[in-house]
Amino acid sequence: MKQQWFDKLDESLVKSFYDEQTQEEKDAAFEGELTFGTAGIRSTFGLGPARLNAFTVRKVALGLAQYLNNKKSKANVVIHFDTRLLSKEFSQEMAGVLVQNGITPILSDSYKSTPELSFAVRHLKADAGVMITASHNPKNYNGIKIYDEKGGQLLPDDSDTLSSYINSINSPLDIKKGDFESLVQNEKILYINQSLTEAYKNKVKQLVGSIDIKDSKVVLTSLHGTSLPVVSEILSELNYNNYVVESEQSLPDGNFPTVAIANPEEEAVFERGLILANETDAQLVIATDPDADRLGFIERYDNHNYRYFNGNEIGLLLMKLRFQDLVDSNKPSYIIKSIVTSELAERLALALDVEVNNVLTGFKYISNLLEEKEQLNEQQLLLAFEESHGYLAQTISRDKDAIQIVPLLIKYKNLLANNGLTLKDELEDIYKNIGAFKDKTLAPSFEGSEGVTKINRIMEQFRNKEITTLCNLKVKKIEDYETGIVQNIEDGTSDKLSLPNANLIRFIFDEGFIALRPSGTEPKMKVYFSLNVNDITTFSNEFVSEYIDSMK
Repeated sequence: MKQQWFDKLDESLVKSFYDEQTQEEKDAAFEGELTFGTAGIRSTFGLGPARLNAFTVRKVALGLAQYLNNKKSKANVVIHFDTRLLSKEFSQEMAGVLVQNGITPILSDSYKSTPELSFAVRHLKADAGVMITASHNPKNYNGIKIYDEKGGQLLPDDSDTLSSYINSINSPLDIKKGDFESLVQNEKILYINQSLTEAYKNKVKQLVGSIDIKDSKVVLTSLHGTSLPVVSEILSELNYNNYVVESEQSLPDGNFPTVAIANPEEEAVFERGLILANETDAQLVIATDPDADRLGFIERYDNHNYRYFNGNEIGLLLMKLRFQDLVDSNKPSYIIKSIVTSELAERLALALDVEVNNVLTGFKYISNLLEEKEQLNEQQLLLAFEESHGYLAQTISRDKDAIQIVPLLIKYKNLLANNGLTLKDELEDIYKNIGAFKDKTLAPSFEGSEGVTKINRIMEQFRNKEITTLCNLKVKKIEDYETGIVQNIEDGTSDKLSLPNANLIRFIFDEGFIALRPSGTEPKMKVYFSLNVNDITTFSNEFVSEYIDSMK
């Protein structure tokens, strides 16, 4: 079988990557196959069934075509791609296979963001969407995310059905596709036009309203991704021009030359933006990830002082500031958040008399609940968010949307500054009045098959042992989302959980919670801490040392 792959190396699109790989990396590409999971497919480049290349992309495309053809005839699919290596090429591979199987692809002719893809599916009333991206993963990764007709990522049942179609394809090297240029000329492949982007921008501008106060200067950086120029266009059309762009770091480039990882969850990516902020006396530096669904920021006070805000803190700030923005509407509000988001978010919502809706990790669950809420039309969305820097203030898209949040954040920053306040002041006010909960997420890595085994053993130790305390904190409840049971430790009773099953455990204390789950896209454990303790770093390190690192 390997020889058949080698014979098609030139057609694979990954020859340059293959030529630079070690023999071990080359061999690993033939160990198993890529599988379509709950977050789509995400992998490194390579020649073989276990890596991303032209043939594994075609396999996903054929599986998607079969999935859609089973639901209806003459389906159409919007395809967007980001600035990553081979993203555009993979989008064309997808389109060629879809046409060959009776599906009409609607492509973008240049890079676009994930929220724009979600918007496009809904706006064009398409049957599905495809986003070629690996979000904030390292530069040697790419991936494919599939969206349903409502603009949200596939829920587990649909994802499983699609997976069965993809996994049943045994000969990816034999999948036929049409000639891309001929298909475009014959209008079998269509292109979206600029009016779609304008419609999206108009929705964002309607959300923001206006930025009347413009004294605070902002630095923008796209981390070599897709948020620019659309964000700068929106700001300029809102008559806000008090911003500068970190131009070198905002060049579209899948090699991400100015950062180790293009992820706004990492404080290190703000180094260049902060230098520019010092030079231009800007008070805020905002960064978006390559596909512009996540954002992060730092607030600068002078050349020696600034503050980085983590994902939970940004969520708390947006909750409070959105509440102040919408308070005159007199319509009841709600938030949707993942169950690993800060304990403080729930307590702040209670103080604001805002309904809390908890969902499993993964924005697809937020998207699904948003659809249900909008059908009822009884409340207004205050904020939908995850601790991993993903936010939605209005359902312009059905996925996390950094592009709509950036101008909203700039508006709020200017309003605060006009009253002599900072974002840090607002956060400290929350801590003072609601509680000083501290949040931290750790993601230890476990590579290879041994890593998978270790992750499983770590999860099993928490399920199979009787646990009443963790690092001297008294456990009140244990929520096991795999079994769907919550144990009440104090009285020995148990109840059923209302959310779907997932490989996640949450330990509840008076001081907050600790949650653990395997990552859905990387060989990592995700460990979430949201606790009212003196030193969250010392506590989290002690927990990992005792319960993670000690596991053989």
